[in-house]
Amino acid sequence: MKNNFREYLKNPPALKYADKLADEILLQPEKFDVFFELMFDEDESIAWKAGWVCDKVSRKSPDLFSDPILKLIINAALKTKHQGTLRSYLSILNNLHLPSPVNIDFINHCFEWMSHPRNDVSIQVLSMKILFSFTQKEPDFIPELLLYLENITQDEYKPGYNAARRKIIKSLKNNTLVQ
Repeated sequence: MKNNFREYLKNPPALKYADKLADEILLQPEKFDVFFELMFDEDESIAWKAGWVCDKVSRKSPDLFSDPILKLIINAALKTKHQGTLRSYLSILNNLHLPSPVNIDFINHCFEWMSHPRNDVSIQVLSMKILFSFTQKEPDFIPELLLYLENITQDEYKPGYNAARRKIIKSLKNNTLVQ
């Protein structure tokens, strides 16, 4: 079964059918483990496409992602150099939650990913949202994140980043959840 999925993901239009693949996994949850393993495939293209599908699965069936699975995703996020795969990992974690105890190295990387202007804006914003959700578990972290976000030079970042930044600053100041 793994080879079937792997061969399918090798094809260029695989992302076009990501929703269909996610629905297939949701109908047959026993296929999830096999597909999940492909997120860590040595072929970056396959890992990226599998991550894309798993991101869709995480939105529809979060119960498939246990804390040990989330820890694997965090460890993989810390190692990957592929922006698309990193975006998928971060999106899954943003859809769900950070497992306890929270990996502080991961939190530090989120700061780096969020603040590096060369990163894709989706990686920057997802990192920012993950850091915000961390403040919901660790309120003592709010002043640090708020200070950091308030001192960012907006000119270096894209409008989507700045919009998310303003929204999170407002939520941090009002102690409300980000929509």
